[in-house]
Amino acid sequence: MLLKSMGKIFLSLLVVSLLVDNWFTYGVSVFMLPQAASTVLRRQRRYNSGHLEEVVQRDNLERECIEEKCNWEEAREVFEDNAKTMEFWTGYIDGDQCESSPCQNGARCQDGLSSYVCWCPSGFGGKNCEIEIARQCDVDNGGCMQFCVEDKVRGPTCACAPGYQRGADKMTCEPLSQYSCGRIGKTVKDKLSARSLTVSETVDLNKMSFNGHINMSIQTPSENNTLDLFNDLDLTNGTASPVSLEVNSTQLPAVDNWTIPLRHISSSIDERIVGGNEATRGAIPWQVAIINKATSTVFCGGSLLSDVWVVTAAHCITKSKGPFFSRLGEHDKRKNEKSERDHEVDDVILNPHYDAKKSLYNHDIALLHLQTPVIFSDYIIPICLGTNGFTEFLLRNAATSLVSGWGQVRFGGRDSPTLQKVQVPYVDRTECKRSSSDHVSNFMFCAGYDTLEKDACLGDSGGPHASMYKDTWFLTGIVSWGEECAKEGKYGIYTRISKYFQWISDVTGLTLAPTN
Repeated sequence: MLLKSMGKIFLSLLVVSLLVDNWFTYGVSVFMLPQAASTVLRRQRRYNSGHLEEVVQRDNLERECIEEKCNWEEAREVFEDNAKTMEFWTGYIDGDQCESSPCQNGARCQDGLSSYVCWCPSGFGGKNCEIEIARQCDVDNGGCMQFCVEDKVRGPTCACAPGYQRGADKMTCEPLSQYSCGRIGKTVKDKLSARSLTVSETVDLNKMSFNGHINMSIQTPSENNTLDLFNDLDLTNGTASPVSLEVNSTQLPAVDNWTIPLRHISSSIDERIVGGNEATRGAIPWQVAIINKATSTVFCGGSLLSDVWVVTAAHCITKSKGPFFSRLGEHDKRKNEKSERDHEVDDVILNPHYDAKKSLYNHDIALLHLQTPVIFSDYIIPICLGTNGFTEFLLRNAATSLVSGWGQVRFGGRDSPTLQKVQVPYVDRTECKRSSSDHVSNFMFCAGYDTLEKDACLGDSGGPHASMYKDTWFLTGIVSWGEECAKEGKYGIYTRISKYFQWISDVTGLTLAPTN
């Protein structure tokens, strides 16, 4: 044992001796310089962009905050950056709100304290980026063929009128029968497309509110199958003069889906309604004639909404002289054309806000229930009823709308024996109220021309003010009242149908087609 201890001491002395001898021989120091020595004690950074440091950071995070509970300072020491620490901390203390992937359409989810934020890609909006901005209802009707309904869960959803179903694209509406509302019957379509089109009319520009010369040509039907005679008017310098147009069938091709022109220039000499012209038989198949039983005279018009419901003006009912009935499929009152069908009315429902003692024309709307259901034909088809928002949108944006009836051809003149039509544009509300000496309520609107003699007149009351959207006709108004007929500076006043969709729906049971 003693010998082993003496051996260790000897070896130690030998090593020291060799080191001292080496130092004196080569002049090399066994000690580091101060600057180099300080680097040994300097703390290494825990985090940078290097892969090794990321591994170190992950290990530190797992040790500090996953294996054990850490506080803010400990987490900050791991990340050494406030923003990165906060991003980690929000999910650490209350869970990751993005874990359920709430953001849709490729949006990026950012977790927050008890909340999250979805960063939407272009073209999408909403809390979860679930709404396609291009399909919001106030932008081109959401791309819908008929109605656009705002759904809180699904966003803009397209809906259809009764008698239609949604197409596979969930935007179009497909008719369930040949007599779905707002469509023209096939027989009438074929007649319109095959017949010879002859236009021979005189335009008196002296009655218009502008001076200019006219350079007019006939266009072939456009994509919506209408003749637009206004597009070629050259209203530059010059003197207005009458223009005569004659067109034969060789100049215009036959079309499969001909519609009544949205804009039309016509003579104001001895014409029906006032400034209009005769409708093609069956072209307005929802037109109803309300006839006095005692005199067999048409005293008001109406619009067919379904097989048992007609809508008309309330003042037609309160001012009627004796019992009346409804006739559908009527065109020429002087003869039986075999398309007419008479129906008794077994119930009359005035709008609950209508009070003839206070105002004969405010809330001027009534519903007539027919005793027996109507059998639809190419000459008897209901008009579509739109939702509030859709109907108001259509009313304001249609180039012109169609008014029809058998009323007086001019103020104080004779009634028309055949159904007449006239195109009238919507009039701005400020101008409408300014032009009228009587009160125009929010439940009314103006349509017509300031100087052109085109208007509804006595006997047309209760009839339809109809507007077409994507080949389907919708009821947008009811002929109500006016100061004389086609009087300069005055307009026709109509009941605003958009205000009464819910009431009509509640009474008649007419609701939107299912969207499932």
